[in-house]
Amino acid sequence: MRISRATATGIYINTVGIKNNLNKIKLIIPYKIISVLKSNAYGLGIENILPTVMNSVYKVAINDIEEYFNHKLYNFPINFILLFPELDENLITDVLRYPNVEICINSREMLEILSKIKDIKIKAHLEVDTGMNRTGIRYDNRIILADNIELVGIYTHLKNDIIQDNTEQIIKFYEFIESNGIALTRLDIGILSTTGVLNYPSFLKVDDYRVNFILKVSNTARVGILQYGIVPSVKYLRLKEELNLRSCIKMEVGFLGSKIVKKGETIGYTSKYLNLAHKDLLIGLAYLGYSKIPFCNNLYFDVVTDRRRFIAKSVGTMSMDIVAFDLSDLNDGENIKKIYLLSENIDLEVQAELNNHLVYNFLTCMGSIKKYLYGGDNYPEV
Repeated sequence: MRISRATATGIYINTVGIKNNLNKIKLIIPYKIISVLKSNAYGLGIENILPTVMNSVYKVAINDIEEYFNHKLYNFPINFILLFPELDENLITDVLRYPNVEICINSREMLEILSKIKDIKIKAHLEVDTGMNRTGIRYDNRIILADNIELVGIYTHLKNDIIQDNTEQIIKFYEFIESNGIALTRLDIGILSTTGVLNYPSFLKVDDYRVNFILKVSNTARVGILQYGIVPSVKYLRLKEELNLRSCIKMEVGFLGSKIVKKGETIGYTSKYLNLAHKDLLIGLAYLGYSKIPFCNNLYFDVVTDRRRFIAKSVGTMSMDIVAFDLSDLNDGENIKKIYLLSENIDLEVQAELNNHLVYNFLTCMGSIKKYLYGGDNYPEV
């Protein structure tokens, strides 16, 4: 049996597909899109993703000041919203001198720091915590903005995809706006992120004047993983297909060879997770491991040979560098050409579900892998 050594490893991103997804998202919601490219575009490389989305979106949201300066975002003609800026008055003063920076008030400490910076007019977004209990000013608090702070936006983050919970959060958002007497004219107003965009038709059916009002005055939505054609869980895969959103990420895995494991022998190491072969087994060795995909013992591989393609499942425990997978379906004389962890046949959402991971976690842990960016006809197809 001969098996070719396919050693290329990388993530392929269909940049044309991202633009197409953004256009389709615009058909779902009547709001301007804020592209969320935080954490280096979820680890996919903001320098390459930003030029792709820049002409298709209203603004871009990133994490912090460090991210802004590291990627030299002051060179781009689009406004950047800093979602989680550092609590450092000097750093904040430095970054606010750039005209394309808008900063989020996501805590009382941040509000206090911004109120001290008197010589700069600050464009700020107010985050209201309506129940996620992450960042933001609590919905039942009262605030006073200093004269140097120009409020340009107000938003909240929905904590899950349960419509009843979301309804309660939107009502709290409405009550915060009312009790603080916030004038909404000319503000960016948003309650929807990726999950909210998918559930937008359900929100329209809620019979509550406060929810209806917020939906009517809203004019922005923050879109993160959805622009890549990735949904928050497998429960949305059918909806993704109905909306014709396409996954723009394909991950090829390096192939290190194969070997026979005899019946009764173990695969992998550590006494707790050893896998016992119940029959003679041909296993393949993928150059992957938990240094790149941590804590994932259940994975599917899309195996492409010189004759066909089939799905193989991982066996044994992943090491830092290698994971074994079952090659029992490989025929004599059949040669492996490529192996994909993500492809048109294997969804990222499914891989995350198999390992009890959030889709966001599975996606962002890919940041350590070498990436190649393609678009249109240059995007690799089998």
